[in-house]
This record gives sequence, structure tokens and C-alpha cells, in this order.
Amino acid sequence: MRKSLTSKVVFVSTNISYDNEYLYRMSSIGIRLPSQMVSEAVLKRKCEFAAGRYCAFEALQSLGISKPIDIPIGPNREPVWPANTIGSISHCQGIAVAVAAYCSDVTYLGVDIEPLISPEICNQIWHCVVCEKESKYSKEFSSRETFLTVVFSAKEALYKALFPRIKQVVGFDAVKVSGLEAKKQIMSLSLNFRFDDSLTFDQTFLVHYQAYSDQKILTFLHQEREK
Repeated sequence: MRKSLTSKVVFVSTNISYDNEYLYRMSSIGIRLPSQMVSEAVLKRKCEFAAGRYCAFEALQSLGISKPIDIPIGPNREPVWPANTIGSISHCQGIAVAVAAYCSDVTYLGVDIEPLISPEICNQIWHCVVCEKESKYSKEFSSRETFLTVVFSAKEALYKALFPRIKQVVGFDAVKVSGLEAKKQIMSLSLNFRFDDSLTFDQTFLVHYQAYSDQKILTFLHQEREK
């Protein structure tokens, strides 16, 4: 599925099949796996990587980049997008998604998709993902598991959006849930640290969230560049 999330951002999703025929189909349209992945990765990882790159290529094509090109893996396993573009890729069991835009239009861009966290895992990781002050927003959700999945995914989407600028991996305590518009399905996340002159303490980002497919949560954020 390909659509414009905003006038500046293209979103693409695809279903993933886990077999060699699927990899062959991806290869036939120009989706290539890194050489190390070909020899070392398991089939599941290969299929999900190919699906994510397929979504990325389709998004780039919608921006006017019609020829499939490599999106290599950076030193921190991040996708390295073509010059003058910005994007984000995510996948979970059976589904891959990607968003892309031009750097001249968008400053920050991130997407994430996660399966609904189980009650058991929810209890195990709750205090690693949310603090006591953030927990008050859980009452706006149908279950603790849904709330935690949204927070987990929203923070992941924001980290992906920030990474091209901060160039460092940060923990879940780097940002906090600072607001919620439940009817609009928008969660506000604020920075707990000052990273640089353009990313300061308490700076806030809006993350959109929605149920996506069966038992999955999709989160998305973008910040358009001021003209």
C-alpha cells in the first residue's frame, strides 16, 4: 500500500512472506541483500530486510526517484538514505513499512510498527519503558498492554527520527510522555536531555498512533522544515 501521510511524506507498507520464492521476487525487481546477510542471516531476517527495502524504494519512487538504488546499512545498523532524502523503515511479523521525504521539506521523520505486547512481557518491561509520571496516561487506553505498546513504539519512532542528527543510541529514559490527545490519537514526547542547540531539554514532538492490522500498533512522526 502506498499513500501520502502528509503533502510532504510518502508511506508504503507491504506484507511479508517467509520463503525463498519471496526473496527471488524481491531480487528480480532490484532488491539486493548485503553480502554478509546472504551468507549469515536466517531466512526470516532476509525476508524482513528485503520487504523493508522494497517499501523504501517504493516511497522514494513516489518522490520521483524512479530507479531502485542501494540503501546501505550504517555503522549502527541504520539505513543510509540517498542524498537529499530522509526516511525511516520498520517491520514486525508479516508487515514492513517505510516513510520517505525530501530533506528540504522535512527535518525529522520516523515510523515504527510493533506487535501488541503480551501481559507477561508488559509486566517484565513496564518500568524500563515508562516512569511513574508517564503511567498516569495509561487510563486513556483500553489496557496496560496497549498503552505500553504505544509508548514503546512512539519512543522508537522518535529515536529513529532523531538518530541522523544525534548519531547515538539512547535509552527509553531519554524522552518522556508529556501529553496525550486520545481522540486524535496523538502522543506528545518531550526530551529529557539537551542534545545540541536544536534539540533542547523539554523540546516536544507529536507522535501519531493507530491500530494497524491485527494486534499491531503503528506510530509515525514528522516535523516539516520551516520555510
